[in-house]
Amino acid sequence: MSNDEREQILKVLSGAIIRETNAFNFYYEGGENPNIPAGVRGLLTRLAEEERVHRQLLINEYKAIEKGWNGEPGEEGEPELSYTMPDDPTFTPLELSDRLEALALTMPSRLVGGDNIFSRVIRDHSGNDRGTLLLLYDTMGHSMKTTEINGFAAKAVGEYIDFVSLSGMEIEMLGPKKIVTLLNEKIAEKYEGEGIFLTVFCVLFDSREGTLTYTCAGHEPPFLVDASGKASSLLQTQLIAGIDPVFRYREHSMPFGPEDIFCVFSDGIVEAENAEEEIYGRGGISKILEENRDGTPGDIVAGVLAGLKDHLGGKPLKDEVSIILVKLKGE
Repeated sequence: MSNDEREQILKVLSGAIIRETNAFNFYYEGGENPNIPAGVRGLLTRLAEEERVHRQLLINEYKAIEKGWNGEPGEEGEPELSYTMPDDPTFTPLELSDRLEALALTMPSRLVGGDNIFSRVIRDHSGNDRGTLLLLYDTMGHSMKTTEINGFAAKAVGEYIDFVSLSGMEIEMLGPKKIVTLLNEKIAEKYEGEGIFLTVFCVLFDSREGTLTYTCAGHEPPFLVDASGKASSLLQTQLIAGIDPVFRYREHSMPFGPEDIFCVFSDGIVEAENAEEEIYGRGGISKILEENRDGTPGDIVAGVLAGLKDHLGGKPLKDEVSIILVKLKGE
């Protein structure tokens, strides 16, 4: 497939996704309208669900094709990203609450590419630490365009947090669903018709309540290892960001205690292939999290990267790799 053909296909798929989204919203709103007879509302609800399924199929197809475009010319002239895992990676600096310890990494570059990590300590009007907000989002592709999009997203989130903090608005306005909803609106407005989509995971660690609250927009589900030592997937994912500007995201909360481990990562780890075209998979990550749960964030991340390196067996990576590992500090 030539670059021109790929761009045309992506443009067609992008338009189809928008049309499916408009149809879904029309049917969904009708199904929620109490002024319409119940039987008709039932039909509209079923039609909405049909559109939801069709839209997801198109999104999956778009993502699969877009992942084939990766930045630098490969052996056959097609663009591709290719790099070996560094022996001494540069970790991403994080702004954290005092009670948290965490480690983050984005390869091959922290500032250029499709993945981005954002962190901010959230404070109340008296300046007290209320928690840490973390985001990991992934823009399709690996060009300077993706760097532009990630920069725009980081600016939108940073400006919104500053606005809420300085204007005396309630701290609830900085919850994950608010952040992801804002990011979805901004991306859809800025890149309307361009087929620009982001997977986003946003989580707030509440220092006072001992909870984590998250919103997932089509991102790879993270793992939470609890006191039992078992890694569980946080599967409450929703629509990828940038498709439907009026979509309103939900958030989910759960306890986060001293014996718990939280780990979010990009699909570049999960989908990394060895010479036999076998992927690393989620099982490889969860096994290492469970086996190393008593270690520091640095120990655990090192274990995940060592497992990934062994799996690759010298084969280069073809996508960005990002990971964030969070624990509570010991008393």
